[in-house]
Amino acid sequence: MSDATQLIQGYIEDARQEALRNRRRTSGILSRLEIELRKGDYMVQEISIPAETSVSLFSRDKVRILYIGKRNRPLFRLQENCELTLMEKIEIYYNTNNIQEVMKLMFRAPPSSRVQISKDVKFSMFSFKGEMRS
Repeated sequence: MSDATQLIQGYIEDARQEALRNRRRTSGILSRLEIELRKGDYMVQEISIPAETSVSLFSRDKVRILYIGKRNRPLFRLQENCELTLMEKIEIYYNTNNIQEVMKLMFRAPPSSRVQISKDVKFSMFSFKGEMRS
């Protein structure tokens, strides 16, 4: 399994560029970008959601996102005035030993942004001590 950070970040950027070309806006935010992840496991360091963008990540089949960044750092970093929605069959494995703080640690967002998580999304903690590539 290899680092899929650039793959997912590329999906977000491609969908955002398409929305910009079509100039679709809803209440100051680009219309919702729906990104379906294909079945499988994704090792990810950090996903950035651009300003004024609404992103929905979902999968019809089981998807596991394994956070391989530094312990207790954000998996998702949201910019100003954006939304992130996690839906359906996504399972996130987050590198921490602090289950009480996992939601606070996993997302870094300014007050103008928001995160929505479907009840179908599952979170698990684990410890990853492998070598990281830059």
